[in-house]
Amino acid sequence: VPVIPNNRNYYYYLPPGSTPYPNNNPNTLYPGHNLFPGSQYYPYTGYPGGNNGDPIIMGLSGQIFKFDGRPGGWYSAVSAKSFQWNMKVSKFEECPELSDTFVTGVALSVNGKDGKKHQIEVNVVNEFQTDVGCGIQDIKTNDYQCLGAGSLELLIDGHKVVQTIDHILDDNSGRVTAFNTIAKCSRRWFDFDVTPAEELGTISKTPALRSRRLFKNVSKGSSDIMDVLETMKMTMIDQPGCEEWMKERRTNNDIFKQTGTWSTVMIQTEAISLHIEYKQEQERCSAHNLDVWISSVSPEVFGEDWEGVIGETKSSDHKSGDNIERKHMSRADALKYADDGAYEVPSPFSTQCKACIQSSN
Repeated sequence: VPVIPNNRNYYYYLPPGSTPYPNNNPNTLYPGHNLFPGSQYYPYTGYPGGNNGDPIIMGLSGQIFKFDGRPGGWYSAVSAKSFQWNMKVSKFEECPELSDTFVTGVALSVNGKDGKKHQIEVNVVNEFQTDVGCGIQDIKTNDYQCLGAGSLELLIDGHKVVQTIDHILDDNSGRVTAFNTIAKCSRRWFDFDVTPAEELGTISKTPALRSRRLFKNVSKGSSDIMDVLETMKMTMIDQPGCEEWMKERRTNNDIFKQTGTWSTVMIQTEAISLHIEYKQEQERCSAHNLDVWISSVSPEVFGEDWEGVIGETKSSDHKSGDNIERKHMSRADALKYADDGAYEVPSPFSTQCKACIQSSN
């Protein structure tokens, strides 16, 4: 896998109470930002912004609130000069009331090099079905697996990807990595510690699928990705259980050959990086869910004006430190606009909405 030195500075998000670097080694980056060697990474020990669950918005200054939106609608999560991050929400009628709406699409439009703009989209293929497969079976190549049991697809600058991949963007300004994982290695959601024990007991089911292949990978840096996972263990659901699984993957060199209904997608760019976890709900109801966290951001981009459902939670006095507390609040108290429609965009990569940066200036 090629590496891309650019000697820039980045903030990355570190769980409160964690050491700034794994094993106190400043040469080991958390959580695996290995794309830009030579750059300096400064730990930010607050809570990363993003969305979890049904959907709960995690604000950039510790705010926690629900945002449902219109089923099928795309909404501006963060709108800034250097990038636009939109999210799609969907409602699943069979799920319990008030826990029946989830994020099923993530679209990132971000500036690359020499004026180039990259568009990366992560989507649920069929919201009404699970275990859909990848469409075309290639028996001769059994080393590529469907993402999320065939329920997850990526669009990278117009190229459709339905299987595990480690891809460098064509101008070397970023990287997209996607692979299947197990529940034990998935990242804990924001209120994991208060999840009922009986509900945690249902998260270990990860059925295997037959192998399929539709898109040729640019690179397959298995050992490199395992190093990334090593630095992320402190955020995982079951660290000891995951360590055993990771040991097997490293020994067999087969992280990109795994099957399952849980997937991890990491989007790294020079402006901002996102960590995405895909999960299927198969116990209470049939549903799909994309949890998203901001994993790193350049200080220059962080200093820009941010708008959107998550973007406007970045306050002017946003500071690093373990004393930042989560603040549960109503949607009305957290956001500028009372109407969800102010944040709605007409398409996945659109920058046009009342609450978008272009419209608010």
